Amino acid sequence: MARNASKEEIERNNKSQKMRSRTLKAARRGGKPLKREGKVSVSKARSKTPRSQKKLATIRKSRS
Repeated sequence: MARNASKEEIERNNKSQKMRSRTLKAARRGGKPLKREGKVSVSKARSKTPRSQKKLATIRKSRS
């Protein structure tokens, strides 16, 4: 059975939620997203091979 939260807890939760939304909006404006814990950026893993090498590989495939 879920217990009812007190008024203090509700106010504290509301304040933290407002702060979170403010920081997210500010980060969006600044172009820098908030770093989430445990998230691996996929773009770094993909960008290891330069695009020119990929183009060469596709050209070679199409020619053979």
